[in-house]
Amino acid sequence: IMKAKFHFLLHLPAFIRCFGPVILFSTERFESFNHIFRLSSIYSNRQAPSCDTCHTFGGFDVVKHIVTGGF
Repeated sequence: IMKAKFHFLLHLPAFIRCFGPVILFSTERFESFNHIFRLSSIYSNRQAPSCDTCHTFGGFDVVKHIVTGGF
């Protein structure tokens, strides 16, 4: 069962006016990405969390580049 986020409901009328009916409109795929951000800052010293997160995601990008053969 999918449940709507309460904050999302505040913006729903504007989204309907701009984009039409919200059939199968879900925020879950973006919400689950927050978990990845939190995991990337586990080993952070909390002095520059955005910098630590950028370094972590840069490392992910390098691994993805190598695994896909440079694409």
